[in-house]
Amino acid sequence: MEHFTDTSDMKSRIAVLESEVKNVVDELKEIRIEQREQHDRMMKKLDGLDDRISNLEKWRWMLIGAAVVAGYVLGHISIEKLF
Repeated sequence: MEHFTDTSDMKSRIAVLESEVKNVVDELKEIRIEQREQHDRMMKKLDGLDDRISNLEKWRWMLIGAAVVAGYVLGHISIEKLF
């Protein structure tokens, strides 16, 4: 490690490091904001997909129920009674 003999050199180096650290912190804050925005967009899309999947599942079970009822009715009614 480099030894500083002059306090002005140390002070200027500390000032440079402080500035660099501040820049990194600012960049991290911006990245965090972008991540939050991206997370919010993804959650909205996931909520929309969840609604669509729920609706499809409801329709699927209604169709299965209708097929079961139709199968039961067709299985227990004789064709002679219909005509």
